[in-house]
Amino acid sequence: MTEQASADTPITGVTVFTDGARVTRSGTAGVAAGVRPVVVASLPESADPSSVRVAARGHGLALRGVEVQRRVGTEPRRVSLAALRADVERCRDAVRELDDADEAERAGLGFITHLAEAAATSLARAVSNGRAGYDELAGMAGHLSASTAAGLGRRREIAVRKRVAQRELDAAVSRLAGAERPGEPVVYTEVSVLLEAAAATEAEIELNYHVSGASWQPLYDLVLDGERLKVSYLAEITQRTGEDWPEVTLVLSTTRQGLRQTLPELQPWYIGRPKPSAPQLMRARAMAAPGAAAGGLEEAAGSGPLPMPAPPAAALPAAQVLAAAPGQSESGAGLVYTVARPLAVPGDGDPHKTLVAQFDAGAKLDYLTVPVLAAEAYLRATVTNGQLLLLPGQARIFHGPQFVGETRLESVAPGEEFEVQLGVDDQIKVERKLRRRTTSKAVLGSTRTIDIAYEIAVENHRDRKASVSVHDHLPVSTDGDIKVKPRETSPAPDSTDDLGELTWTVALPPGESAVIRHRFTVEHPAQATITGL
Repeated sequence: MTEQASADTPITGVTVFTDGARVTRSGTAGVAAGVRPVVVASLPESADPSSVRVAARGHGLALRGVEVQRRVGTEPRRVSLAALRADVERCRDAVRELDDADEAERAGLGFITHLAEAAATSLARAVSNGRAGYDELAGMAGHLSASTAAGLGRRREIAVRKRVAQRELDAAVSRLAGAERPGEPVVYTEVSVLLEAAAATEAEIELNYHVSGASWQPLYDLVLDGERLKVSYLAEITQRTGEDWPEVTLVLSTTRQGLRQTLPELQPWYIGRPKPSAPQLMRARAMAAPGAAAGGLEEAAGSGPLPMPAPPAAALPAAQVLAAAPGQSESGAGLVYTVARPLAVPGDGDPHKTLVAQFDAGAKLDYLTVPVLAAEAYLRATVTNGQLLLLPGQARIFHGPQFVGETRLESVAPGEEFEVQLGVDDQIKVERKLRRRTTSKAVLGSTRTIDIAYEIAVENHRDRKASVSVHDHLPVSTDGDIKVKPRETSPAPDSTDDLGELTWTVALPPGESAVIRHRFTVEHPAQATITGL
């Protein structure tokens, strides 16, 4: 029997979709002359067998076949205890290395603290004796402060990397513990290939497959600096695929499945009179029979079943709800983003964040207020997107370094203009007051008039000009006997729509204010009751 060889194919790349991931493994295997079977990998249960693709390259080498089989055993083949123990030791070494790096940074900060104390005493004496000035003292303080900040920043970065390394270590220990427990069934997918070599050679093998249980979602940081908006496009990745992804090239794809597995196709849309039901037809025929009387229905029904009329040729069957079947491959067009810094993503289901891209854009700033709903002015930025497809996701808002709240971005195509709500600005004051509400007297059968007036005041307490879009509305009558009539509006609105919405654009210099007044009447029959006013 031909001896079966094995290839070492660690994970070298991952493409994450919004509903799965494509994993790439690559490695080498020594192949003797002749036709030889080679076990390429043992994949997790979440791997889709129909998605497996294998490529093999080598001098005088030919790939003759690929075999993918589900296996159940107490331990996957090729995942030996020795390899798992080596993985645990590797992860422990990585954690120890980061501990040593952190200790070195702590020592450096301790030296800077000692140096600062000594330098402070020495410089204080030099200043008091006139040998040094306050510029030298300030320069030394700035240098020590910058060195301390840099050291603390490096310690924070080391702490983040250590948390990731510790999770990898915990996962490796868990895998080893599971492998050391005998008798536990493990479901896995074994991939083997049949290679033919003219002479002994080294085969380069690449394996691709799709796994479920992985996803990513976009997050955004929006930082407003003057009239520039800095957009940080982040990704939150989670996966429970049954395998850990090491620090390899990570690609994020916006490609997703559609709601249908085939292209949608419209059917004719028929309308008509409702068709009578079977009991109605039986009753109508019984009543129409000669000599039909009070008992005619029972007699007609007892004489045998009545024939049902044939449906018209164009009649359609009852509508069925279409559900998307679980697909095994992605369809449609999308964009892919390669994460600049490799990221390890353990299969623990925890979220792991990474930066996708950043871009700056000029922002056209103005304010929006709808005082009938909230007496607040919302800062709004109109921005033109760059070359990135922005998917729907939550966004954190910052004014400079200050966090001011959260909003949500909808899908934005490359080059598309979009609006971003950047939080409430309390330095733009808004107030809406009811200034008049009178009802005329009327005799029986005549018309009554309700006279209503509102006043909206907007104040700019900022040190720069502010453009404020003010929205209010008039009631809309749904009864022909109830009439709404605009009377006075000052200033005239910039726009009015058919649903009664009024819009004013007010330009306010620093420290200035503006007042908007509008009045309307509602005429209705004296005895009618008005709702919604």
